[in-house]
Amino acid sequence: MKRKTIHFYAVSILLLLLLCPVTATAQTVKGRVYSLEKGKKLPLPGASVYFANETGGAVTDGRGAFQIEKQAEGGKYLIAGLAGFTSDSVWVTKAQSNLEFVLVEDIELQEVVISKARQGTVLSRLTIGKTELITSTGMAKMACCNLSESFENSATVTVGFTDAVSGTKQVQLLGLPGIYSQLLAENVPNMRGLLSPFGWGYIPGSWMESIQVSKGASSVVNGYESVAGQINMELKKPNYTEPLFINAYSDLLGRYEANVTSATQVAKNLWTGLLLHGSAETGTHDYNGDTFSDMPESKLVNLYNRWFYLNESGIQSRTGIRFLYDNKEGGQHDAHFNNDDDHNHYQTHLNNRSFSVENKTGLTVGSREGQSLGIISSFTSSEVNLNYGKKSFRGTQNSFYGNAIFTSGFNDAHRYTAGVSFVYDDYGTDFLDSLSFNLTPRTPLNRREAVSGIFAEYTFSIKDRLDIILGLREDYNSRYGWLFTPRANLRYSIIEELVFRASAGKGYRSPNVIVDNIGLLATSRKFNLDEINGLNIESAWNYGGNISAYIPVWDKQILTISADYFHTQFQNQAVIDMERDHNSVYFYNHAGTSSTDVWQVDFSLTPFKGFDLFAAFRYNDTKITYSAENGQRYVMEKPLISRYRGLVNLAYATPLRKWVFDFTAQINGPSRIPGLNGYDSQVRYSEQFPIYFAQVTKNTKRFDIYAGSENILDFKQTNPILNADNPFGRDFDSSLVWGPVVGRKIYAGIRWRIGKLP
Repeated sequence: MKRKTIHFYAVSILLLLLLCPVTATAQTVKGRVYSLEKGKKLPLPGASVYFANETGGAVTDGRGAFQIEKQAEGGKYLIAGLAGFTSDSVWVTKAQSNLEFVLVEDIELQEVVISKARQGTVLSRLTIGKTELITSTGMAKMACCNLSESFENSATVTVGFTDAVSGTKQVQLLGLPGIYSQLLAENVPNMRGLLSPFGWGYIPGSWMESIQVSKGASSVVNGYESVAGQINMELKKPNYTEPLFINAYSDLLGRYEANVTSATQVAKNLWTGLLLHGSAETGTHDYNGDTFSDMPESKLVNLYNRWFYLNESGIQSRTGIRFLYDNKEGGQHDAHFNNDDDHNHYQTHLNNRSFSVENKTGLTVGSREGQSLGIISSFTSSEVNLNYGKKSFRGTQNSFYGNAIFTSGFNDAHRYTAGVSFVYDDYGTDFLDSLSFNLTPRTPLNRREAVSGIFAEYTFSIKDRLDIILGLREDYNSRYGWLFTPRANLRYSIIEELVFRASAGKGYRSPNVIVDNIGLLATSRKFNLDEINGLNIESAWNYGGNISAYIPVWDKQILTISADYFHTQFQNQAVIDMERDHNSVYFYNHAGTSSTDVWQVDFSLTPFKGFDLFAAFRYNDTKITYSAENGQRYVMEKPLISRYRGLVNLAYATPLRKWVFDFTAQINGPSRIPGLNGYDSQVRYSEQFPIYFAQVTKNTKRFDIYAGSENILDFKQTNPILNADNPFGRDFDSSLVWGPVVGRKIYAGIRWRIGKLP
């Protein structure tokens, strides 16, 4: 069959499904997982809960609670497990609201020690791909104001600033910027396109139940945009959370934050939840005396209203409406200038707005057991306005995402998922550089992109032993043509204490080179946009493997050791060339090597009751090829990517977790700084630096009071802004950030829970 015919049928099926009165699928099962200590049931946070032969799953929160959606009709085994405990399973036939698991340690003891379960970072032996689970306990180890600040206890994800003036943070996964990681909210793509560089700071920590960080190739069901991996957030559910939760935070640098989440049942089958966030940066400090504020003044408002409907037949629907407003003002502050010098200030202004509405609804179809149909749809409208000195970028984005999924199987060992998807993006953007020695016209960069796709995924499972997922998808992109995406994942339990994983797959991404590299706006470099309209879609292969061992040690504890390797090889990448000329930046398609190799090893252990130890080390080897104007090529280490990172986290909790103490130490290796004198200039590296964090928390039934410090030793990058005294000169550059630009932070906060769980 010709590809045009396949494309026609895929679009036709999609349009029909989108007109159906149903939109995702499942029966909700919720309950708790416990362990036993002296005959008493105690909540078991961090346990994995999943249905046999179904993708996805849930992780228990700090109260041991979970909620999971059963995709298949009829009976199915629901499994709960955690490293160091014997997994348990129960036969589930329909939606339930009070299911309980009680897990025991792998070896029977007179006294069951459950401190293992209280770890904030769990390397699950049950997930098919290498997945790092950051539980609500883990997010509470630090202030964790937003998603980007949730990874300070992780060696997998690195967090840094895009530049030294805007306060925008970025993450890195597998040696690649965060734009190459697919961000999901409950397995639905989130913060795409113009918001992708900022989205890491827009998800409050108090909204999240857990975070799953998956490396490498992922499911084809969510699209082709994952290159390095996926980061999925599980948010608080309106039908299973506290009636009212309040979190207030402040620090000595002038940041104030308040989060409120509430939920209520408004009818027999209808629940609603409201998630509110407001924060402000009010400090105007300049500790290094370069006339620039270390952090901009900012105001952020985030509102999210969620609705959940579930009737007696198992049909359920989830709807969410969200509004976001973000405003930041930074640059040189008034304290260094007279009023008549205001026109000489270098000012930064960032204003982003976004509105979105989403829906997931579903039901079972047909007579075959485990057969279901569902559709996910969402619409997002976003506007960004960025001004950095005399450079400005503004843009609007209207996007629609639709995904129709059909799930069935032949038996418990053989299951499949198939469906169609449609994504539409309409960008209206332009760029202006009004520096006298640069181009002055406002350059339009508008584009429309429609992607229709068809996908299928097959899962073969042998209970607790072997899992294989093979996925294929074919998409037609209105700008780049046909895109073929194969992916595969394998999990093999060699013995119960030794698990091997492997993955391979391809990913694509449409470049938005200016907003993807917004740190470059905070420079005086000339943007050479001659080739920007000729940039191809970015594409890369990712291969990786992992082996995890669960070794019994003293006092019946389990030492978890995990080692993995991932290789990413770009077939095409949009090259951002700052090497050719230190007064310019060039954008073009790569011609040569562009790859990353990442090795990582993790250790976790509970040496004695109440004390958890987690340690990890990661090494990056990154390469990219630059093309000179004369055609000569230069293979170099990718800039501003740390060569290695080591991390140790120590956590101690007193009985009943009345007091909790956390300490984290990081060592961050050197990164290459872009050359200032062409490709042949002497290679420069940043210095190696440590960062330390500490927090103490007092827990009560209703209140948690916490206080702590970040960057305890007050380490800061020296002179992060080049030529700060002449910001409109040719050599001004604040994008070469490799370390902290803000010093020691001391903070305190309170968490307040009101009411009982439903």
